Amino acid sequence: MTLTDHRGTVDADPASIRGDYVTLRVALLLVGSYVVFGLLGFAVFAGFWPPPGEDWTANEIHAYFVDHQTGLTLGMVMMAFAGPFYVTWSVAISKVIGRIEGPMGPLAGIQVIGGLLTGLVTFVPATIWITASFRVEERSPEMVQTLYDFGWMFFDTTFVCSALQSVAIGVAILRDRRTVSLYPRWFAYLSFFTAFCYVPLTVMPFVKTGLFAWHGGISFWVVFVEFFVFTALGTWFTWKALHRLEAEDLAVAAG
Repeated sequence: MTLTDHRGTVDADPASIRGDYVTLRVALLLVGSYVVFGLLGFAVFAGFWPPPGEDWTANEIHAYFVDHQTGLTLGMVMMAFAGPFYVTWSVAISKVIGRIEGPMGPLAGIQVIGGLLTGLVTFVPATIWITASFRVEERSPEMVQTLYDFGWMFFDTTFVCSALQSVAIGVAILRDRRTVSLYPRWFAYLSFFTAFCYVPLTVMPFVKTGLFAWHGGISFWVVFVEFFVFTALGTWFTWKALHRLEAEDLAVAAG
C-alpha cells in the first residue's frame, strides 16, 4: 500500500520505508570508498600528489612511468575502481533534491547526471594512465607523454560535469521552502563556490607552468581541496536530511 501527498508517493509500510532509507544511506556512504581508494591510488601509489608537471619533457615522463610502473598500475586500478562509488553518492543526493523540488523538477536529474559524468571523469583518465604504464619499456617517450597529457586533458577540461552537479545542488537548496530547509542555505553558496573553483581549469591547456598548470596551486591544490571539502559536507548534510525525510515518511505511514 502507498500514500500520496504533496511530496509524491510514499510507501505506507514502515518496514519498507526503513529498508529504503538504509539502502540510501549505504549508497551515500559508499562515497567513502571513492575517497579512500581514489586518494590511495592517485596520491599514494601513483605518486600524483602533486603529479609530474605539465612542463616535464617526454624523457622525464617516460622515466617516471618506468620507475613507478608497479605503483602507477596498482594506483590507477584503484582509482578506476573508485569512480562508480561517486555515482551512488549522487543518487542518494538526488532523492533528497527530488523531495525539495517535487516530481516535475529537473534539478535532481541534472545533479545525478553531473555525478555520473564525474564518476566517468574519474575512471577514464585512470585507464588512460594504466595504458601508459602498460608495456612502458616498449613505448617511446613521446607515446607515454601523449597518453599522460591525454589523461590530464580529459581529467581537467571536463570540469563542467562536476560544476553542473554543484550548481544543481545549490539551486535546489535555495528553492527549499521548508521552515527549516533540508540543507543549510550557506551550503548552497559553497556549492556555487565549488563550481566557480573549476573555472580556472579552462586556462590549463594554454600554459605549462604556474598556478593554472595541472600541477599548479589553483588547478591542482585549490580544486582538489575544495572538491573534497564539498564532498565531505555534502555527505554529512545529506545524511541528516535522510533522517528527517525518513521520520516524515514514517509519520505519514502512521496516519
